[in-house]
Amino acid sequence: MNLKDPSLRAVSPFRYPGGKAFMSTFLAGRLPASVDSERHYAEPFCGGAGAALVLLKSGHVSHLHLNDADIRIYSAWKAILTETERFVERLLGTPLNIDTWYRASDLVKNYKKSCYDFDVGYATFFLNRTSRSGIILGAGPIGGYHQTGNWKIDARFNAPALAERILWIGSVAENVILTNEDGLTFLHRSLTRVPVDSTLFFVDPPYVKAGGRLYLNAMNEGKHIALSDILQGSFLKHWILTYDDHPLIRSIYSTQHISNLNVTYSLQNKRREREILIQPASG
Repeated sequence: MNLKDPSLRAVSPFRYPGGKAFMSTFLAGRLPASVDSERHYAEPFCGGAGAALVLLKSGHVSHLHLNDADIRIYSAWKAILTETERFVERLLGTPLNIDTWYRASDLVKNYKKSCYDFDVGYATFFLNRTSRSGIILGAGPIGGYHQTGNWKIDARFNAPALAERILWIGSVAENVILTNEDGLTFLHRSLTRVPVDSTLFFVDPPYVKAGGRLYLNAMNEGKHIALSDILQGSFLKHWILTYDDHPLIRSIYSTQHISNLNVTYSLQNKRREREILIQPASG
């Protein structure tokens, strides 16, 4: 399938500020060669996995390795992949009102366990689709708490269309390996469980500057540096990295190829943020 096919414009059921589905064509051109026609693609910070799903649906990759450290995001993906029919039934039967939003918010905010939970996963998905800019906690519902805004809570919740996306994901679940690990741990373990020669790692970590506000799992400076040590070692051969344009990142990746990447964010008013694209100097 051609990556310009209109059916590939919206594949992920999630919406994320600064989502990277638009990079699918670029990423497809950086996939490593494969002798057996199997190409693997991995995201240690998968979030909405927009680019990953486009590459799988278009046939450019055969296997996805998706990882998210946050148990709530992981639960949403696992519910979609392993309890697809139940998820779709819940989706089509969910009342779209502020009371449902409050219940979902309370459930996600107060969940402290480290194990998979279907209800938490669905609530996380619901908040992503009904909260401002797709921010799961802290942004408030679309339309405001009193639903007086121009857009209401159902503005980004087209249940039939979302159900169609989720059913497709369920149909290809055998091609998706999902893990709930720290992103750095995922990369370390991938050295022995993923065919690194035929795998492209697309690394889109939480931002240095605003990660704590936009994502459920932020990273401190030490982790950003540790990530750079892993990627710039000699073991992971094929990787692409995106970051916010921050002096720390330009410093620790100064020996690699760095270029500007303009990304549109829908945070209240749409605006363009400066990000950078980093590729191995040897690539």
